[in-house]
Amino acid sequence: MEPLIIYGKSIYLRRLTEDDVTTDYVHWMNDPEINQYLESRYYTHTIDNTKSFIRSVTNDNNYQFGIFLKENDKHIGNIKIGNINNHHKSANIGFLIGEKNYWGKGIATEAVALVTDFAFDVLKLHKVWGGAYAPNIGSQKSFLKNGYEIEGCKKSHCYCNGEYVDSYFFGKINEK
Repeated sequence: MEPLIIYGKSIYLRRLTEDDVTTDYVHWMNDPEINQYLESRYYTHTIDNTKSFIRSVTNDNNYQFGIFLKENDKHIGNIKIGNINNHHKSANIGFLIGEKNYWGKGIATEAVALVTDFAFDVLKLHKVWGGAYAPNIGSQKSFLKNGYEIEGCKKSHCYCNGEYVDSYFFGKINEK
């Protein structure tokens, strides 16, 4: 089967396989600074359980993509569109840039644009949505720059870095 690849300006998204699970990838998932806004921060990640996770989300209701630099094919993060609801034609997205030296460079914004277009143009979804903790300004900017709107805020909803923080929800409707 041909791999699913979505090309952007400086990155491309490729559906992850077990072969993409490297020590660098597992390091991202265990690094407290990188995973501070992820629910997966509560687990210890290994090569084996990360490969098992990739196997478990490789189906028609979840697309787990690696974010790769076009210039050198370096895997620098992940983005997913998951929990696809075929009745309501909706799904949620989540992402992380695992390589810290690529933070603040617009990579997440480009990845969100690519996966949103995939959701609307290929999967024919009506709506995509995602969330971000209040201190996660980078994720919020990535949503807003891609035309997502703040749909709600759950006050003091998540425990993060020793305090309770608000959680924002962003959504975008397919108007194509």
